[in-house]
Amino acid sequence: MNQDMEKALQEALRRQSPPPGFANRVMARLPQAESESDGYAGTEVRQMPTRRRPWLVIGLAASLVVGTFGGVRYQEYRQGQEAKRQLLLALQITGEKLTLAQHKVVGIGERRVDQ
Repeated sequence: MNQDMEKALQEALRRQSPPPGFANRVMARLPQAESESDGYAGTEVRQMPTRRRPWLVIGLAASLVVGTFGGVRYQEYRQGQEAKRQLLLALQITGEKLTLAQHKVVGIGERRVDQ
């Protein structure tokens, strides 16, 4: 049964030449629109008419501005967070060193009083 199905598929999918006039009928059905060649042989690219849709251009420009501004602000935020972390670490280390120095000063003062 698998061989019968495979033969049927091969027959259905075999390469066939199109009937005469097929390309002309297809081309006749395509809408006639302003287009320009994109440099590839036999292909054309349609240009989107930006004159009729200024909101599209304005929307793209606005999204680029907002995206760029948001990216810059986020980078500044991240740098600020890193600076905050470093400052808190420096203050913690300074506090530990001051506490250690205070204990040494108190210890020296107690030894002098005892003598």
